[in-house]
Amino acid sequence: MSAIEQHAPHLAPRPRRDYFRAMDTIPPQFVEIVEAVRELYVTQFADTVAGFSEETHVVEPVLLDSEGDIATEGPMRLPFRADYASLESGKLESFSAPRELRFDTFSFKIGGTEIVVAPFAWDYASVHVSGQWDELAARLFADWHRRAFGDEQAEDNIRLQNVIHTATTPEKTDTGYAFEADFGTAPADTMSDLLLALLGNAPARIEIGMPKDDSEQGPASERIG
Repeated sequence: MSAIEQHAPHLAPRPRRDYFRAMDTIPPQFVEIVEAVRELYVTQFADTVAGFSEETHVVEPVLLDSEGDIATEGPMRLPFRADYASLESGKLESFSAPRELRFDTFSFKIGGTEIVVAPFAWDYASVHVSGQWDELAARLFADWHRRAFGDEQAEDNIRLQNVIHTATTPEKTDTGYAFEADFGTAPADTMSDLLLALLGNAPARIEIGMPKDDSEQGPASERIG
């Protein structure tokens, strides 16, 4: 039985009270950084798919299995999307942004939780949580994923869906749990919504992204701040 399936609605634990006040204490710096990272990525993605037509591509399709049902991954059975698919070749295709935003790592506290934000890519953000992966954490994560993923039954088209593409099932670590997310074309406040979901179980620490060595090769960088 999966972590989602075993939740009894009438017994489901409630988020910590601080969860409902957290939005008021998220610092402007976090919001501004997230909006800038998202804007740069989605602008490049939109420019790429602007030349597609309904005869050649499908943008942000939900992946299906061999039986034509929605494909899922991991014990939480999470669905996922591709960046786009070519109708001509019948293959899924990935978009790699030529430019990414860089910024200095910063931190802040909400309640008793320390939050560290290091450079991250909108289509690849690693998240490490120092806290319990329990029934409440699983429910909060599943609820966030359902909201952020959008309509699984939406018709295929070439318009941007404003949804996340993937989020891996959290895996337990020595200090808590970790997962990765491709935020796709989701609105910037999807990241804040995720942060609120994680805060709902009152972890000691949340780390988003990871510092990069300046010598690493990768997309061209644009600095902010």
